[in-house]
Amino acid sequence: MHKGKDIILIAILSTVVPIVIAFSQNVSALSRLGTPGIKTSDQEDHRHGRPSPERIYRFNEQVVTVSDFEAEGYILAIGGGGEGIIGQLKGQQVVAIDISKRELEGTPPGPLKIVMDARDLKFLNGAFNTAASFFTLCYIDGADHEEVFEEIFRVLARGGRFLIWDAVFPEREDEKKDVAIIPLLVKLPDKEIATGYGVNWPDKARDLPYYMKLAENAGFKVGASAKKDQWFFLDLKKP
Repeated sequence: MHKGKDIILIAILSTVVPIVIAFSQNVSALSRLGTPGIKTSDQEDHRHGRPSPERIYRFNEQVVTVSDFEAEGYILAIGGGGEGIIGQLKGQQVVAIDISKRELEGTPPGPLKIVMDARDLKFLNGAFNTAASFFTLCYIDGADHEEVFEEIFRVLARGGRFLIWDAVFPEREDEKKDVAIIPLLVKLPDKEIATGYGVNWPDKARDLPYYMKLAENAGFKVGASAKKDQWFFLDLKKP
């Protein structure tokens, strides 16, 4: 797939978005330049125009397997709009929060959907036994990560888990390429979902050790972890 042609398609067929998305993963991913969970000014800038092809780095397709997991009570899905992967996996057990009402409106039915900022969760302390985030943290400004982790820690009960699937960003080698396109093939137990995300490339590397340190600083104990290609899985526990 050629990125230049994809950008041309966006300009020509901007009034026929469903057709463009059907033919281009890049278009789908670029349409997601924004922030599920919180808003940041940098992400908002991209909503007023598409980045030029010279600024875009396209990852290889990432095959992400999301296996079913045990969870008692409700599951808090951070940035649960859009495809709503956690909601598709766990259905009515999920409370999906997203800063974007539009993203929640486009999410498949099943979860309870609430417009909410991940930096300021409106739940009581210890309200959930499980929280999950699927490719949401990559959208959140690094300056807000600590606050988000602390809020998730607060709303989890003792012994609660925070499950994370997200992208690995190394240090940027080409300073001109400040936008990343991440095509995904998500494998759920009963279906496969082809999608993609477009995000600003962070100023600093965001890898597994980066998120482990954030988690430990917030009070979490690190459990199982895995890195595959350019994504990772992390299982955190509140002591």
